[in-house]
Amino acid sequence: MSNSSMTCLIIEDEQSLGEGLVFNFQAEGYQTVWIQDGLEAIKYIETNHSHMCAIILDIMLPNLDGFEILKQTRFLAERIPILVLSAKGLEGDKIKALELGADDYMTKPFSLTELILRIRGLIKKQAWYQKQLDTPTSASGEKTAFGNSFFQCRTLILETDNNNSIRLSPTEGLLIKTFLEKPNEILSRSDLLEWVWNCTSPIETRTVDVFISKLRKHIEPNPAKPQFLISIRGSGYVYVTDDQLRKQLLNS
Repeated sequence: MSNSSMTCLIIEDEQSLGEGLVFNFQAEGYQTVWIQDGLEAIKYIETNHSHMCAIILDIMLPNLDGFEILKQTRFLAERIPILVLSAKGLEGDKIKALELGADDYMTKPFSLTELILRIRGLIKKQAWYQKQLDTPTSASGEKTAFGNSFFQCRTLILETDNNNSIRLSPTEGLLIKTFLEKPNEILSRSDLLEWVWNCTSPIETRTVDVFISKLRKHIEPNPAKPQFLISIRGSGYVYVTDDQLRKQLLNS
């Protein structure tokens, strides 16, 4: 898919920043639409979401804030990649945005190069998911055990042990896929940021922690005392399938 085949929606009320983002993303080959008002943005998303490759979303907007836009967008279109770009840098704001369905979060001031790389990474994840749908070998809908749940890569459905079906985002699906491919290995936050979010910034590691917390709610018998996605202090996370290793880590 070429950059110009679908629209990157920029929702930003600051004039100079919006103009700069449009200029730079168009220079990268992206078709862009820039909207400065929250209500106008959600109206646009309602009728055009099937033609979007990504959304860059500010939080503080006129008439409708970014948190509400996130809620409504995830109801309308569950899998459009959304990156929040905001001056609100408090941890609580980041956690709220990620839990409402944002795929990534960057704070202002920011690196333009990194922003473009992250958007590119989100779009690649969406293309990866689409490939799962289009690949004949995936059509059987094979399920893979992940903790106390079963993950179906093709549909990004996680079936929990209490018979709930959770529809995941491509970011969550790729995070699970990464752990499934490297069971019983310690994966650092920086590795996960690079592999899943296409990001090398050391200041955004809370993103990883929030997504791990979300997965634990679905796959752990007791998310407060994880048995499968275990934290290794100062090192990262390990997805444990080996009982001996689990016992060793939990008793250490």
